[in-house]
Amino acid sequence: MTATVTLRPTPEDALAAYAAQVAANRAYIQSIEGPERPGQDYWAARAAAFRPGRMPVPELEPLLALAEPDDTWLDIGAGGGRFAVPLAAKVARVIAVEPSRAMRAQLAEAAQEAGRTNIEIVEMAWPPGPGAAAPEGDVALAANVLYAIEDVGGFLAAMERNARRTCAVVAFDRAPNTPVAALWEELWGSPFCELPALRELVAVLLAMGRRVRVEPLPPQPREPRPLDDVAAEYAWMYHVRPGMEGYEAKLARFRELVARHCGAGEGLAWPPVVRQYSSVISWPAAGHA
Repeated sequence: MTATVTLRPTPEDALAAYAAQVAANRAYIQSIEGPERPGQDYWAARAAAFRPGRMPVPELEPLLALAEPDDTWLDIGAGGGRFAVPLAAKVARVIAVEPSRAMRAQLAEAAQEAGRTNIEIVEMAWPPGPGAAAPEGDVALAANVLYAIEDVGGFLAAMERNARRTCAVVAFDRAPNTPVAALWEELWGSPFCELPALRELVAVLLAMGRRVRVEPLPPQPREPRPLDDVAAEYAWMYHVRPGMEGYEAKLARFRELVARHCGAGEGLAWPPVVRQYSSVISWPAAGHA
């Protein structure tokens, strides 16, 4: 007997399914790495990669189509500023909400280098805790931050409370940390437990009755690169990280698997990722539906 599947879940069922997928991923990763250490800044080693100019930002153009010159934008989970800094050139003010100290430092440097004095950096986790004064804006943006948010309903509700006109989310078709399945299973001995991504998020928003606009963007072209560079860059995504037990042996094994599963010949390899395209999802905030 097969389980009953509904294509029109209730908001409660959609939110519960999203939360369960996030919780399952967290439990699976902890079974590999152990529990998170209190006070650990997960992004400390990689924050510089999220500065403006370090990676393509094809989502910027459709986001700017939502902007007006006098706007204040909330960039929730602003990271190193790859959205906040270019947005600040087009709108009156950007409030960059970011809990990671390493990311805030990168963002502050990037804003200073770009001469953007209209970016306010706020140290805050989202959604804000009870009684916390959260900033408001005309548009609330969350770019590539919802994949691992278990209480996605609370996160979205806080976005909507603090946006005067529009809410916008950037999401990939697959969570950015989704590995090549065969490579991961050979490396860790078990199937990867995926996070929710674009499909699941849109399902949640539709179940919540939101009138969403989804703008998919063309896949970004990828080129093969030197195998050693690819292995060094993507080892982190495969949870092969300095400080782990047997790091050097695990890194060598990862390099071998990248060559086997993603090799392009002549010492080159394709990036070992499965995500293909991103989308900008937007919907009217309360009072603008």
